[in-house]
Amino acid sequence: MNFRRLFQPKSLPNSLIMAAFIAGTPIAVGTIATLTGLAATPAGAIDVIGFAQKWLVSVDEARALMASGALVLDARNADLRAASPVRNARPIRWRDLSAADGTLSTDYAALSLRLQSLGLSAGQPVIVLADPFQGLGEDARVVWALRTLGHGQAVMVDGGLPALLAAGLPTIQPPLGAGDFVVERQGDWSLGSAEAGHDLVLLTGASAPDLLTGDGHLKPRAVINAWLEGQGIDRDTNLAINGSDGPASLWLAAVLIDLGYPVRNLSGVSDYAVSAAN
Repeated sequence: MNFRRLFQPKSLPNSLIMAAFIAGTPIAVGTIATLTGLAATPAGAIDVIGFAQKWLVSVDEARALMASGALVLDARNADLRAASPVRNARPIRWRDLSAADGTLSTDYAALSLRLQSLGLSAGQPVIVLADPFQGLGEDARVVWALRTLGHGQAVMVDGGLPALLAAGLPTIQPPLGAGDFVVERQGDWSLGSAEAGHDLVLLTGASAPDLLTGDGHLKPRAVINAWLEGQGIDRDTNLAINGSDGPASLWLAAVLIDLGYPVRNLSGVSDYAVSAAN
């Protein structure tokens, strides 16, 4: 990275933003938007990004993060990327991160090199794009994978790429060469069947479309909380997602984590008797 150019006066806003990202300091996205010239709403009207829990960002937040230099990954399939390319977004596929059996790879050295080749760095936010109408959850399973592999600032966008295009994409900066990210696997969002208690409640991806509005956005939090309460689920429920059901399951997991529910992706589902809420 050219630090001399980064700290020139005209680049000072971005340098301040990046310094805060590297330090792990939550930033008001209204402040980012003001510094980057993308202020669409008052700063006080936009939540502070606390990446530890926040897996889903609004269109305004995504646009501000992009303008400040976030890495953008495109998780759509090749046909969709060819039909509607996003300049400077790096393509990523689940099979780039998975083993032959479809589970997340444990070849961490190879994964580190692969992610570095995409420009992934430890201190840089990552926005993963997909289309909720054509492959719900393709973004979420990449976000889940990156979080599990140790990148704590990976997010998806409410409404996906269609919502961003409707609002107007800012200029996406290309990666400045290879990144420095090294995999350090985290177990916070995974649950082996041997660890599961007998009170486990399992949700599947079949429930995911019920949480979307007609334009592909997430329904209001109060509506989702009420839906979960109707299933007998609260924040003390031992809750897991059957990730083997496909990307929609991991989309549901990401949404519930963002909402503050302690949900994990369950492996070895067939070996464990669970109750289902659908």
